[in-house]
Amino acid sequence: MMDARRRRRFAVVSCLLVVSLLAGCAGLGFETPDSVMAEGRELFLAKRYDEAIAKFEHVLELDSSRWLAYVYIARCYIGKFSWFSAIASARKAYQLAPSGEDVIPTFAEALFGGGVDALKNARFTDAISNFVEYLRLKPTDAAGYLNVGKAYLGAGNYGEALSAFVRGLTQGGGGSVRQDLVHGLLDGGLQALTRGDARNAVGFLQEYTRHDPQNLTGYLNLGKALWQSGDRLQALNAFREALRLQPGNSEALQFLQNLGR
Repeated sequence: MMDARRRRRFAVVSCLLVVSLLAGCAGLGFETPDSVMAEGRELFLAKRYDEAIAKFEHVLELDSSRWLAYVYIARCYIGKFSWFSAIASARKAYQLAPSGEDVIPTFAEALFGGGVDALKNARFTDAISNFVEYLRLKPTDAAGYLNVGKAYLGAGNYGEALSAFVRGLTQGGGGSVRQDLVHGLLDGGLQALTRGDARNAVGFLQEYTRHDPQNLTGYLNLGKALWQSGDRLQALNAFREALRLQPGNSEALQFLQNLGR
């Protein structure tokens, strides 16, 4: 009987010791990845991004496989407009869990934001790299093709720029993005023509007039590009289209007179 009581008493004392030790560990700061993750989320929601980043980095110190911590770190850097760090963290999340919740949307947002920032600051190589990777994640996004096309134009890569604008237009839909894609074709044609690259100018302007067949400027510049490239017959047709849109246009008539000589 005494032995049974002693055993029960020992068991109770042992349990109390375990609870006491656990409480002491918690008081000494022995945290779990889940508890630190929760603290980081609260800081993120409060837009205290630097503090949140420190918490999520601590999560990774405790458990390097916690891909969601990388997602939140990327979101914090997106909130700070720190695109290089956002992309790096989002890429790590994608490498660990490509099909994880919010991994692709966060990675895509970081790449798109970084691409727009690079494009705005004329860092065309960086912009191209970001948008190309973005389009691997979002291959049907017309805005991605529009922006990579602008970046290729900025870099003077006319072939890739033309291809990007055309692929963007094949995604369907209308609205401002489609208008910008069509305008990108005109910009590319005018830029190439100004730089004396008539062959590439023809490619842009032929595609442009196909999508906007009522634009006088498109046909006039297409005619000039064809003229400079030596294709006088097609140039004649382009200037005739310009006259159809605006009978008596002096620029078109002047080229037609020269063609007749």
